[in-house]
Amino acid sequence: MKKELLKIVQMASRDQPAWLQKKRSLALILQEHFSKAEQQQKWLTKWENPSLEINSDDSALIHDGDDYVALPINLAVQKYPELLQENLMEKAVRWQENQLNATHLALMDAGQFIYVPDNTELKSPLELSLVTKSNNPHNLIIVGAGAKVSVVEESRYQTEQPIYAATEILMGTGAQVKFYQDNHYQSDFVRQAVHAYQARESVLNIEGIIPAVSHNYNSFYSFLDGSNAHWNVKLASLVNNASQRKVTTQVDGYGEGTSADVREWGWKTPNSQLEWGKLATVDGEPLELHQQRVVASNKTLLINNMPRNSVDFSSAHDFFEEYLPIKSWLMEHC
Repeated sequence: MKKELLKIVQMASRDQPAWLQKKRSLALILQEHFSKAEQQQKWLTKWENPSLEINSDDSALIHDGDDYVALPINLAVQKYPELLQENLMEKAVRWQENQLNATHLALMDAGQFIYVPDNTELKSPLELSLVTKSNNPHNLIIVGAGAKVSVVEESRYQTEQPIYAATEILMGTGAQVKFYQDNHYQSDFVRQAVHAYQARESVLNIEGIIPAVSHNYNSFYSFLDGSNAHWNVKLASLVNNASQRKVTTQVDGYGEGTSADVREWGWKTPNSQLEWGKLATVDGEPLELHQQRVVASNKTLLINNMPRNSVDFSSAHDFFEEYLPIKSWLMEHC
């Protein structure tokens, strides 16, 4: 990695805690020793001379009470270092996993931090509505043992440069989280990651709209650490105008009674591409996996890559109305 970029990162992080200054610099120094992410160069090339400034926090959710904490991530690293130092990009979106993740950590300059203490149940959803021009926004959500919370992310990312937006969800024993995501982007090149770490008996339910941009890579992942942890994902995508979407879903870990369930629905025009990746374990662990992948157009319908009888959907709306779960969050947002 060029020395000039390292100087930019060190200058931008000079007012941050020493541990984070060191971690961001180390990520750049070691970056070339890590594996490469798919198509990473389209992103890294544009980030060689970034403008790293602390973005405005006006749109961040702010609350610092006994029931929960919500702060801009740049403020949270100062106020809650004991939570951030051992968790930021260590357990879900791991900075040493590939070169793109390492660079994302080094250039991270915006995002949201949320902490829900043990045995806390929040009756109303937490709504994340960031508005930022950051190329590397990062959200970190930590939910304590036995806690219950719903989080809705509907952020607007206004950069026109390639962007990597990542969200980490770390869950304690028996925690229950519902996470909904429908972000909007101005960039034509978007990477979006929602990665989780789940302790035993935790349940994570995700519903997400895949962003409607020209080139889009999406990664959904959970490390299921212990018995009876469950990861349930529902995704919908509308692909047109020669756009490309790729979505990967992976799990890791072990434990009796642990499971992953993924349901995906996509509509595409003939000149576009949509790839729902096969749900898989990272290292071949014998976890209980379930997946249904549906892709439709005006004249075709594929379910788990198998063609079905001739169909005649007049529009994407008709398809989603027939196949999405009734009265679901996805149905309301498609």
